[in-house]
Amino acid sequence: MVKVISELEKIGLSLTDEQKESIKKSMGEELYSKQELDKKLSKTQELEEKNKELVGKQETLEKELQTMRDSTPDADALNQKIAELTTTLETERKERAEKDERARLDGLVTDFFADKHFVNAITADAIKAQLVDKLNSDEARGKSISDLFDTIVKDDKGNYKPDILIDEKTFQAQQNRSQIVGNPINQPDGAKLSMAELMKLKNKNPDMDITPYLNRKKEK
Repeated sequence: MVKVISELEKIGLSLTDEQKESIKKSMGEELYSKQELDKKLSKTQELEEKNKELVGKQETLEKELQTMRDSTPDADALNQKIAELTTTLETERKERAEKDERARLDGLVTDFFADKHFVNAITADAIKAQLVDKLNSDEARGKSISDLFDTIVKDDKGNYKPDILIDEKTFQAQQNRSQIVGNPINQPDGAKLSMAELMKLKNKNPDMDITPYLNRKKEK
């Protein structure tokens, strides 16, 4: 900045106090030098160029935004399809995992049933399905397979429910009887045994009650 009055006095002008006050009011006490004006002009031009650049970028962004808006329906359809496929894949993975886990539990129950004797195959299958369900539920937390099995085959007092299991002695008796009569276990045969066959059966199973067979005659 340059002082106006000082510069005028340097070039030989003699100013009265009134003239000085008039200059101060109209022009101020200081003015920009040419160098300062050139700098300001250069800065102004630089700002104008940057403004043009920003305006150009804004126009480009607006065009891109409009293009995106125009393509939104296609994008929505694509995203919807992707979401559907993802859901389908997740469902299939979950179902496959559930089937694999149920097959694993089925194998565990099959092994557990190795020394168990049921009144018939239908009962065995029903109990097996119930036990697999329990093993595959929250009820299995902190419990063994034996604990869960007992909740199915025993009553509240801890006694075995009727018509589910056969004890080992009865099972062996049925096996022996089946061998003598020639009919499958747990199937109504209606066979009539001879006295010799009854004695043979009784000798193998001393605790077995053969009274129901005493009055029968073996079918020819």
